[in-house]
Amino acid sequence: MIFGDVRQLMPPPYCEFVLVATAFLCGALVGFEREKGHKPAGLRTIILICVGSAIFTVVSASPALGGHEPARIAAQIVTGVGFLGAGSILRDRHHISGLTTAATIWASSGIGLAVGAGYATAGVVLSAAVLITLGWVRRLELVLNGACQVQRVLVVYQPGQGKTRARITALLDEAKGHIAIGEDRERPAGMRELSVEYCGFHRDHRCVLAQLADVPGVEALETSK
Repeated sequence: MIFGDVRQLMPPPYCEFVLVATAFLCGALVGFEREKGHKPAGLRTIILICVGSAIFTVVSASPALGGHEPARIAAQIVTGVGFLGAGSILRDRHHISGLTTAATIWASSGIGLAVGAGYATAGVVLSAAVLITLGWVRRLELVLNGACQVQRVLVVYQPGQGKTRARITALLDEAKGHIAIGEDRERPAGMRELSVEYCGFHRDHRCVLAQLADVPGVEALETSK
């Protein structure tokens, strides 16, 4: 009975309050992990997606709407969340990013639907499962794929009144894998060089070199042992 429908355990409107509060908790569990990792869809976004899905589901079964065909509203929720997920996926010439964020949005909406349908305990369990997938399974992936192999490159660039360095820093902040910014020194002819450590072993990590090469103002990439 612990995984049963909350609607059978308490009368309205108390059950609706419990379901929305549970959806808030479930969204917070998943959103906290995303916020800690500085992901685009963080704590507030995931909470709103989960709570919003639960509210729509609760309203779809409300006597005020006749309680007819709640599956139709649920289907529209899935469609709407699909647009949110698609907006979080970014693709450039070198790699695709945001797939995990999009999948998290999709899963969080599903949790909100389950909670709104009355299965509050199941929603908490599913949130824990998503949290484990985002955290511990990620660590397992790192073990299976092998450790990063650190290499060093000197990024030679034109200062451009500080604009080039700002572009480089922003790119490195978004890069995957091991990234460490070292000393920034002057070079002849008004140029500067920035020492950067990166992972040269994993394909989605070493693509940072191609991204650096595309930054306006970067003149050369010199490998450093």
